[in-house]
Amino acid sequence: MGLFDKLTGTDASINANGNEESEFKSIIIDTANVIKELKHIADANHLKPTDMGFKILKVMTYYSDEKSENNEMTEEEQKLFLDDNFLLNPNLKIKQFYRVEVYKQTSETNTELLPTITLSANKNLTKVVATVLKSHEVRYSSKLEQEIIDDIQVKKIKAGILLGIRDQNMYKEVKKIVAAIRVNGIIDQNISFVVCHGIDDVPSVNDDLIFYYKKKVNAKSADGKVDYAKRGYVSAVGEDECLIEYIKPQLGTAGRNCRGVYIPVKEPQKNNETPIAITSNITKKESETSIKYIANRGGYVVVDKGTYDIQDQMEINEISFRSTGSIDASITSNIKINIKEKDILKDAIGAGMSVETSELVVQGNIGSGAKVKAKIVEIGGQTHQSAYIDADKITISVHRGEANGKEIEIDRLEGGKVIGDTVHVQQMIGGEIIAKVIKIDNLLSNAKMTASEMIEITELKGNNNKFIIDPSVTREFNEHITTVTKKIEKLEEDLKAYPRMLSGKKDIIDKNKPMAEMVKEKIVELKKSGVEPPITLFAKLKDFQEKVADYNTQLQIFKDKKETLREYKKELVQVQTKVFSAKIINHSAWKEFNEVRFKLVSPPTEITYNPKEREISREIILKDMGNGELRVIRSSEYSGS
Repeated sequence: MGLFDKLTGTDASINANGNEESEFKSIIIDTANVIKELKHIADANHLKPTDMGFKILKVMTYYSDEKSENNEMTEEEQKLFLDDNFLLNPNLKIKQFYRVEVYKQTSETNTELLPTITLSANKNLTKVVATVLKSHEVRYSSKLEQEIIDDIQVKKIKAGILLGIRDQNMYKEVKKIVAAIRVNGIIDQNISFVVCHGIDDVPSVNDDLIFYYKKKVNAKSADGKVDYAKRGYVSAVGEDECLIEYIKPQLGTAGRNCRGVYIPVKEPQKNNETPIAITSNITKKESETSIKYIANRGGYVVVDKGTYDIQDQMEINEISFRSTGSIDASITSNIKINIKEKDILKDAIGAGMSVETSELVVQGNIGSGAKVKAKIVEIGGQTHQSAYIDADKITISVHRGEANGKEIEIDRLEGGKVIGDTVHVQQMIGGEIIAKVIKIDNLLSNAKMTASEMIEITELKGNNNKFIIDPSVTREFNEHITTVTKKIEKLEEDLKAYPRMLSGKKDIIDKNKPMAEMVKEKIVELKKSGVEPPITLFAKLKDFQEKVADYNTQLQIFKDKKETLREYKKELVQVQTKVFSAKIINHSAWKEFNEVRFKLVSPPTEITYNPKEREISREIILKDMGNGELRVIRSSEYSGS
C-alpha cells in the first residue's frame, strides 16, 4: 500500500486484467468544518460528496472571551451554556472541532430501519426542532435510541448547529419515542420536539405616536376598494377610550443562536416625541413604556390651535361628498349633530351620504340614497323616496322615503314607508305604515296601514285605503311564533318513531311474558323446597323486568311529548287570538272603496269588510262567535278601552 493510499483511506488490489484499482473504505479526521472536508475527501477519491457519510467520534468545544482564548471545555464546564449571562457576553466566541470517521455510504451501511427525521428552525436559529415522521416500518432494537440521537447530531453538524449546547430536551424526547416504539411497534403520527435552543433576542422598540381615534375610520368598502365618501370628518370616541398613545423608545435584549453566533441589539430610534396639549376632558396616563391620552367622556375629538378636546355637539351647514363625506360617529357616542342647511332647493344631507350618530337634527332635506342611523332624529325638511331613516325616535316634516323606529311622528306622509311601534301621522297621502299602533289625523287616498293592535283615524277624506289588522307584523310576535313553530316541528318529528318502537318493544314483552311467569313460578317453587335457585333463572327474570321497565319509560316519554305538543299548539292558537283584541277606530264617516281586513296566522285566514259611503262605524273588530264562525263587528259607539 502506497503513501497516497494511506492518506486517502484506500486499499489497492489487482483486477483480472492485471490493473490496480482502489476502493475507499474509511478515514478518521479532526476538523471544524466536516462538510468541507467531506467534499475534499470525495474529490480525492473520485467520488460524489453525496456518497460520503460520517460518524461522530468526539466533540471538542472551545470558548474565548475578554479574559482568555481557546479554552477547551470539559463536560462539567459545558453546563455554563445553561447560564444566560454567560452566553450573552458579547465577547464570548464558541468554536467546535469534531473527530469523525468518514466512510463511503452503501446500501448495507445502515441495516436498521430508522425513522425519517427532519430538522427545522426559526428565523434567527434560536430554536431547532426535529420532526420524526410517521412510520410503520421502524423496528425496535437496544441500539435504536443511540442511532436516532446520532442521526440528529449528524444533521445538526450538516446545518452548522453546535452539539451539546442546551440540548437536554432532545435526549428526553428520543427516549419517550423509543419507549413508544417498543410498546406499539410503529410511529403512528409525526412527532416534533425541540432538539436545542439558544437565547431569543428581543428587538428594540422605536418610539411611535399612535392616533387611535383616527384609525377608527374605515375608508374601505367590503370589496377592499377605497370609499372616498368616508373621510373621518367626525372622530367619535367613547368614555375611557384611548385616543393617542406615545410609545417610548425601549432598548431590547441581545440573543445567541444555536450556531453560537451572538445576536446584537440595535439602539432604539427616537423620532416622534412631541408635546400633546389637552383639556380637562382628556386624561394623561404615563407608564414606563408609554404615555396614553384617555377620553373622560364620549363625544368627538376636536383639535383647536394644537390642543386636543372632546365635544358632544356639532353644527355644520351640510353633509355632502364635497364638504364632509359620510359621518360615522356611532349611535352610542353621545354626539348631537345639527345640520343647518334649510334651503328647500338644496339637500342638507347629500345624495348617497350616510350618517350615524347619537342624535341628529336636520333643518333641511335628505337627499337620494342617503342613510341615517341614530337614537333620535329630527328632520325639518323632506326625505327623498330612496332615503332611509333608522332611529328609536323619529320626527319628520315631509316623508317620502323609508323610516324604521319605535316612536315616529310625521307631519305629512307622501308615498313613503314607515315601520315602527307607535306611528302618528298628521296627514297621509298614499304610502304604507306597519306598526303596533297607528294614529292618523287626516287620511286621504291610496294608503296601506297594517297594525297589530290599533288603527285610529281622526278624519277619513279619501278612497282606496287598506286597513289591515295582522298580529304577525311585529318582530316580537314573529320571533315567538317562529320559536313555538320550530318546537312543534321538532316534537312532531320525534314522535314519528315512537309508535313503531313501542309496538316492537310490546311484542317482545308479550312473547316473553309466559316464559317469565314460568321462571318466576320455578324460583318460588325451588325456594319453598329449600333449594337455592340457579343464578341463570334470576338473570332471565331480571332481563324481562328490565324490558318492561324500559317499555314503560319510553311510553311515558311518548305521552309527555304528546302533551307538550298539545300545549305548544294551544299556545300558538292563543297567540293569534290577539287579533280579536285589536280594533280599527274612525272618528269620521266612512267613504266607499276602502277596505278593512283581519288576518289570522294559523290556519292562515283573511276576513274582509268594505265599509259603505257615509257609514258611521266608530269601531270595527273581529269576533270569534264560538262555533268556528268569525264575524266583523261594527259599532257606532266607542268601547272606551
